[in-house]
Amino acid sequence: MSAVLEVHDLEKSFGAVVAAHDINVVVEEGETIGVIGANGAGKTTFVNLVTGHLPPGGGTVEFMGRDILGLSVRAIARMGLCRSFQVPQVFLSETAFDNLMMAYGVAEEDGAGLLTPLVEEERATRVEAHLARYQISEYRDVIGSALPQGIRKLLDIAMATVRKPKLLMLDEPTSGISAEEKFAIMDILMQALREERTTVLFIEHDMEIVERYVDRVLAFYQGEIICDAPTAQAMRDQGVREYVLGRRHEAGAEARAAASGRSSSGEETLAVSDLDVSIGATQILRGVDLNVPSGSMCGLIGRNGAGKTTFMRAVMGALSIQRGAVRLGDVDLAATPAHRRAHLGIGFMPEDRRLVPELTAEENILLPVWATGAENTRARLQWIYGLMPEVEEFRHRGATSLSGGQQKFVAFARALMCGTRLLLLDEPGEGIAPIFAQRMVEILDDLKKEGASVLVAESNDVHIARLLDRTFVIERGSIVDDA
Repeated sequence: MSAVLEVHDLEKSFGAVVAAHDINVVVEEGETIGVIGANGAGKTTFVNLVTGHLPPGGGTVEFMGRDILGLSVRAIARMGLCRSFQVPQVFLSETAFDNLMMAYGVAEEDGAGLLTPLVEEERATRVEAHLARYQISEYRDVIGSALPQGIRKLLDIAMATVRKPKLLMLDEPTSGISAEEKFAIMDILMQALREERTTVLFIEHDMEIVERYVDRVLAFYQGEIICDAPTAQAMRDQGVREYVLGRRHEAGAEARAAASGRSSSGEETLAVSDLDVSIGATQILRGVDLNVPSGSMCGLIGRNGAGKTTFMRAVMGALSIQRGAVRLGDVDLAATPAHRRAHLGIGFMPEDRRLVPELTAEENILLPVWATGAENTRARLQWIYGLMPEVEEFRHRGATSLSGGQQKFVAFARALMCGTRLLLLDEPGEGIAPIFAQRMVEILDDLKKEGASVLVAESNDVHIARLLDRTFVIERGSIVDDA
């Protein structure tokens, strides 16, 4: 095997924060490498440095024997070093077929290994073959916004591979995909990449995915590689176990603590009945009935595309209600403007965080109360910092300088800032490292003990089952189980 990528002595700092230090990596042709580490460890920074999205502070990067430092992102991609992002970069208003047609068009303009610019019919033939390779032909005419998350991920990666890259870097390919779908999606992806003879390096928090698909592991901690070893060896490494997996990782699915014996008052904070919601011409929610009693923690559990986020957005007033009732105590939310939710004491943590990039972490947290003019703001903020001391540590940092996991915590804190009556949390544990997911569960446990009214949407309840007073299972927009 020959080296596809060689990185030596790579450095990067953001002010006083060291994001990459003394990074040395050699990627051999044909390898599948997994990059692991807690949020903020430097994984995405490493990929951004190698692919030209960030300038390094020092070191060298060679791809196929050529120095690529200083080259543009587009020039590096033309050479055959491509990447995908954690959030799929597809055109939401275009069909899967048209997304790939545009990707081929851009690749032709760049001369990315394609012989000559293709006529429309030839390009369409290649697109159909690409759809088939990634097993998404049945979604050919579905627009991006209506695709299930797993299919959207496959489409995004398919678009990146029209250039036939020598090395493909993926940022959390299973992020947002349900536990039931993740292996099927990864099987499709890895088979397609093997057929294309693509060397792969991907960032991943799901250790089951890493152990199943990866030949070699790079473990990051505080901007440094603490382990570079074959997968099985890396999983036994003491540094990986302590700083990446968390000390409790080995307990796995062993017996969980019994649920708290605290009972709720029985009075309903949120009451939803017979709810129908459509997006465009597609009906998403069908006759949903769901109640969150005061002081209880409830779960809305379902795979991606089942309707969890649509339900949350409907309660928040971001989507119109076709039929049914949504009430917060005595307040008819269907007749209440969306911006009044924060005034009523509803806090919402969206799955994709939605931070304002120009603001600091603390300013993002305070944003809802700036809008509502709520009193006792400083006392509420100090209570949040007491609950989440890690957030106080980076409160003055800009939102864009935070890792994905740190941004999740800020979004959680922002929801807490105004969520004095009801908290809606959309997949708080999605896309974060195991050690951070454990910490998120600890925070939820503290909130439960304080008697908060909470509705948590997750793809599965593996980590939070012991905290839930009631579980609603949603499938294809309907509640199919309520226990």
